[in-house]
Order: sequence, then C-alpha cells, then structure tokens
Amino acid sequence: MSLSIIPSGPNSVAPFARAETFVPDQLIAGHLNLITQDILVAAGRLLRGTILGRISAFGATVAAGSSNKGNGTVAVTQASGEKIGAYALVAASDTKFNVTDPSGAALADATVGADYNAGGIAFKISAGTTAFASGDSFTVTVADGVGSFVKSVKTATDGSQNPVAVLVDDVDATAGPRPGSAYFMGEFNARAIIFDPSWALDNLRASLPNGVYLKSSVSAADPT
Repeated sequence: MSLSIIPSGPNSVAPFARAETFVPDQLIAGHLNLITQDILVAAGRLLRGTILGRISAFGATVAAGSSNKGNGTVAVTQASGEKIGAYALVAASDTKFNVTDPSGAALADATVGADYNAGGIAFKISAGTTAFASGDSFTVTVADGVGSFVKSVKTATDGSQNPVAVLVDDVDATAGPRPGSAYFMGEFNARAIIFDPSWALDNLRASLPNGVYLKSSVSAADPT
C-alpha cells in the first residue's frame, strides 16, 4: 500500500494551525494492552525498541594506574556491604597491595593470587607476565545502579542479564543516568526490537517475562 505523505506546513484556513502526517513504526505487533512505567536508564545511547535488563546488584569497574610496571589484572567479585565510591589498591611490593576504602580508611592488605574479601569488597589480583612494582595501582569504583536499566546482555552478572522490558523512546544516558519509559507488557515485532548480540532471538523470546511477547513477522520496514 502506498501512502501519500503531506509535508508539515501552515494551514491556509487557520494560519496558526499546522498539519502533520504521522507514520507509525512497526514495533507494536498486536492488540494486547501496553503497560508502561517510568524508569531510569543507567548508561548508553539506547534506541526505541531496545530490550532492557534491570540492575539488581552494585556494579564495579577497575582502572589500572597509567604508570604501572606490572601487567597483571584485578577481577572483582560480589561482596556484601560494598561502599559506594573508589577503592584504592597500591602495590607495596610485587606480591602485596595496600587497600583503602572510599572514605580513605585502610583495609587489610591484598596478596597477589589470593582471593580478597574485606571492608565490603571482594576481588582477586592476578599476576601478569611482568611482575608488579612498588607504586603500581588500581582503582576499583563501585557504583550504585540498583534499580536502573541498561541494554540486557546475556553474560552480565549485575542482574541485567535477565531481560524484562522494551524501551519506549530513545534515551541518551552516555553522560549519566537519564529518565525514560519502558513497556512491561505488550506484543512486539521481533524484527523491530534491538537486542545485544550475546542473545539469540529464540533464547531471548524464552527469557522474557510473561506479558512481553515477541511475534514473528515478514518485515519491520516502515510503510511507504
């Protein structure tokens, strides 16, 4: 079917009125009632139709010091009682690191190659091919994103690996968390949704909660 698109412009009868043509996208794929809810998008530039997961655990990022001599790594695991902010890990030797919490309080030293759990944080420092030197450092930043939403990635470990909703409109949260809206119930065109490559469509369809349905279609192209 061909649609006649009328450009927006002034109305000759009523000068202060404007005429616009609405061209729907193909995301909504059925008559099931749409249930929406306001949400907070934690990060990223996400487009309408993105499959979302809800963060249910604190997230931590690790940054190595720019002048580190050693090339080992730090892997953070779950811990209870985490404090929000930056933990500092500074090498006292090639096998020992001094640890301070976000308030600056000293915690127990960490040993390279051993599991560490103290002061609300758990991690493991692994040696690389080049040994650590005194002064090498890592910063572990714990962020409170609990309750906010991100694109669902199947391999995530913060709760967002469980897909729960579909983003209503584009949201740019690259500079920090931004408000948005999500569909928590509805029928959606499987060809119009946006999802992370870690998901296969069949697995994603099976993992979504009852009330969020992905329907097969021939196309997601807009009408012309």
